[in-house]
Amino acid sequence: MAVLVMLEVEGGTVEKYAEVNELMGIGDDDDAPEGLIYHVAAIADDGLVMADLWRSEEDFERFFTERAGEAMAQAEVGEVKHTVARVHDHTDGTGTEEATLVIIESDDLTPEMYDQMRSEMPSHAEGNNHPAVSHIAAVKEDGSFVVVDVWESPEAFAAFAQSEIGPAGASVGLGPVEPRIHPIHNTMKSKSATAG
Repeated sequence: MAVLVMLEVEGGTVEKYAEVNELMGIGDDDDAPEGLIYHVAAIADDGLVMADLWRSEEDFERFFTERAGEAMAQAEVGEVKHTVARVHDHTDGTGTEEATLVIIESDDLTPEMYDQMRSEMPSHAEGNNHPAVSHIAAVKEDGSFVVVDVWESPEAFAAFAQSEIGPAGASVGLGPVEPRIHPIHNTMKSKSATAG
């Protein structure tokens, strides 16, 4: 089962990110580790945040144990917080520019509410017309919901939120949500892996 893995590195820098990738021998999409479907690294106010779509939790754990953990220790990255969530929905959208990472976390949103919202949104109801580059919705172990999208800009996300997310959320009784919006530093997409 596909999983969303979110890694947050307080105090992380793009220089340390580059160092870790160099230690692992990862330079571009051709070097994507086995089981990785999509990787996004973004710059947060207090460090770095990464959102990865993996074919399975076992693939992520193997990669972290065999490669990433050691490379992060060698680069003296510091504490890495990670969260694993079961993927509920994944869509490659029609967007093309990977510039903005949007993270929405909600304790109130359930898979059933999400499915109802999705069915009411024109970009989903009329086939795959989601304007983001990538859209991942997942359920954490505690039952809370997380949505991770890649957009061309904060403005593009804001327009979509106003025209589709807001009305669909209101129809299912979802209160206001506060998205976290970060500029993207790097992305990587496997040429062979698919979400299963």
